Amino acid sequence: MSDSDDRDDGNVEAKERSRTHERGGDKGRDQPRSESDQHEKGGNGGEKKTDKKSKRPSKKTLIIGGIILGVLLIAGLLYYLHARHFVSTDDAYTAGHVHPVAARVVGTIEKILVDDNQRVRAGQILAVLDPRIYKLNLEKARAQLGQARATVEQAKADVLQKKATGERAESDLQKAQTDFERANGLYQKDIKAVSKAEVDTADAALKSAKGGFAAARANTVAAEAQRAVAQAGVTSAEAAVHDAQLQVSYTRIKAPVAGIISKKTVETGQRIQPGQALMAVVGNDIWVVANLKETELAQVQVGQRVSIHVDSVPDKDFVGRVDSVQAGTGSQFALLPPDNATGNFTKIVQRVPVKIVFDHDSLGKYRTRIVPGLSCVPQIDLRTR
Repeated sequence: MSDSDDRDDGNVEAKERSRTHERGGDKGRDQPRSESDQHEKGGNGGEKKTDKKSKRPSKKTLIIGGIILGVLLIAGLLYYLHARHFVSTDDAYTAGHVHPVAARVVGTIEKILVDDNQRVRAGQILAVLDPRIYKLNLEKARAQLGQARATVEQAKADVLQKKATGERAESDLQKAQTDFERANGLYQKDIKAVSKAEVDTADAALKSAKGGFAAARANTVAAEAQRAVAQAGVTSAEAAVHDAQLQVSYTRIKAPVAGIISKKTVETGQRIQPGQALMAVVGNDIWVVANLKETELAQVQVGQRVSIHVDSVPDKDFVGRVDSVQAGTGSQFALLPPDNATGNFTKIVQRVPVKIVFDHDSLGKYRTRIVPGLSCVPQIDLRTR
């Protein structure tokens, strides 16, 4: 019994020692952990202090920022001082004379002598209509003119004949007048050298001669009138010939001005009517229409220098000058001009078209590339005159 008791006591003591050792190890392990925690807490506090210091800009940063701000202010001032001497707009486009080519007579296209985008000179033949029917009309007109001239010659001959007849009637009248006066004188004398019947015969002959002379004079006047009518017929026939010649010439359609063919819509064999558009000729004169705001026109004057940037030629700025300012805003020439006399009114800044012409020397090799309808940005130098 005593041996078993001793073994039990030894086992109890050994267990207590092992428990004590485990608690001591746990404390040892807990101690470093608390120190590391303290170290971490101390580290976080340092980071907070560093963040507070980093929020304050350094002197170098302030100096650089001040320099940049100063440069920007100077640049803005210089831009303002420069830009106030210029007026510019992107509401601008090129314009030019576009001459429509239309037929003047009805006919069939026989030849087309030009093609699209071909350069032509003034008076150059562009197309030819079938001229045969118009040549026949010309021959008819010439024949009628010949007939009218013959009628005039006949009327002239008739006038001469009537004048000769009138002259004979005048001679007969003078003879009858002389015979009557002689017979009447002899009858009035005491000796009665002639009878009453002879006096009556002489008087009747005088009256007949007067009637014949009056009739001859009337015939002469009628013949003169007939000649005038015949001469008018000649004038009318000459006009008909001239008109027929024009009709023949209209079968040869010519360029109204020098320029470039555009929008050709006619082909050989096509039947056309008078007034029908066949093509267009774009003239060589090109200018810029800049729609400036009414508030920008105070210092714009004719003759001022203009720098023109055309979008289709990005590598070149052209030189021009202000040619004229339109006598009215664009809205005044609109299809439906505004009427501000009724209803509510909202003020809108109006735009006025300004015509700017190119300096031909500045166009150079780009002359053929500047065509009507191109977008551009003109800049007017208000310092020039």
